[in-house]
Amino acid sequence: MTRLWTFPAVAGVAAAVLTVWLVRAVGILVAQGPSASVVTVPSLGLLYTAGPAVLCAVPIVVLARALRARLGRSAGVSTVVGLAGGVLVGVVQTWVLLSSWPWDLSSGLLVEMVGLPMLGGVVGGLVAGLVARRRDARDAGDPPGRTRAR
Repeated sequence: MTRLWTFPAVAGVAAAVLTVWLVRAVGILVAQGPSASVVTVPSLGLLYTAGPAVLCAVPIVVLARALRARLGRSAGVSTVVGLAGGVLVGVVQTWVLLSSWPWDLSSGLLVEMVGLPMLGGVVGGLVAGLVARRRDARDAGDPPGRTRAR
C-alpha cells in the first residue's frame, strides 16, 4: 500500500512546491527586476508555509484515501484532493501566521495566503494523479505473479 502512494505523493508535493515558488519568483521578477530577492523571498514564503502544510498532512491523506476509495484513482480525483488540500493549507497558514481567517483579509493578501497554496494543490494533485495513472498502466502490463523492482 505504501508503495502505491509514496511516489505519486512525493511527485505531487514537489510539483506543488515548485509551482508556488515559480509563481512568487516570476511576480517578484516582473515587479522588481532581476535581484537576489527573486530567489530568497519565494524561498522564505515556502519556509513559512511548511509548518501549516505539515499540520494539514494527516487530514489531506485521510481525505485522499476516502475519496479515492469511493471515486477511484483517476487524475481528476487527485486534482480535487489537491485543490482541497491547497485550500486547507491556505486557511491553516492564514490562521497560524496571521491569527486571522481568510475572509478577514484583503484581496491581495487572500491571493497570496490562500490562492497560491490552492494553485499549488491543483497542480500537485494533477501531477500525482498522472504519475499514479502511469504507474497503474505500467503495472497492469505485468504478467500475474511478477512484481517490478522499484
